[in-house]
Amino acid sequence: MDLKFRVIQSNDRGLVTKPGDCTYARRGPAKGEEDLELPTLFIWVRSKERYLARCWTQWTGAHLGDDFIYVVSRFRDVIDLHGDTRYHQWCSKQLRQELWSLKRPALGLEGLACPPPEAVYEANRHKSAIYLQRRKQRLLEQTPDLNQQEKAKIQDIYGDRDQRNQAAGFIKYHVDHITPLAKGGLHHPSNLRIIGASENARKGCRLLEQAQSAEVAPLSIE
Repeated sequence: MDLKFRVIQSNDRGLVTKPGDCTYARRGPAKGEEDLELPTLFIWVRSKERYLARCWTQWTGAHLGDDFIYVVSRFRDVIDLHGDTRYHQWCSKQLRQELWSLKRPALGLEGLACPPPEAVYEANRHKSAIYLQRRKQRLLEQTPDLNQQEKAKIQDIYGDRDQRNQAAGFIKYHVDHITPLAKGGLHHPSNLRIIGASENARKGCRLLEQAQSAEVAPLSIE
């Protein structure tokens, strides 16, 4: 059966564990679904820890800043997803169905309580969403016409990254644009490589060599 899922990701804020728990999400209900109860994949992440709460939620009709508050109407279980690095592929309908059907032992929830949304609300969360949208647009604009061999090479690079992350049990590696997209670099296999996630975070939109030299450059006082 092809289910429609609501997906909510929580970066180290409250983990829902029972009916009546409330949380918030950037995406609101689709038109006509304001009152619907939908199966929900609620992923909770902190460092290398990753749990998945499977439940049903409804929009309460309330907002918190620019976010929508949802209430757990029915609760199924919480499972451990440690070692599964596919959480960045939420847009995949197949992955959502697989996670809903995944058979793993349910975690014990004794002593856990979900704080009210107001207690853990992050007001500036959408800055990252704006960045991701800008990056997505750059990918579209800066991908040249690729032949089948080049497309296959890109798939191989991302597949290699996924295999390394799966072996590590967390997101340890990123695919990096050697010349950053923000500097006019192309999304082409010749401009892609795999580097450590922490190294890529430090690099930002600079060339890797510039980022490394900046770390060791002496402090100049004028």
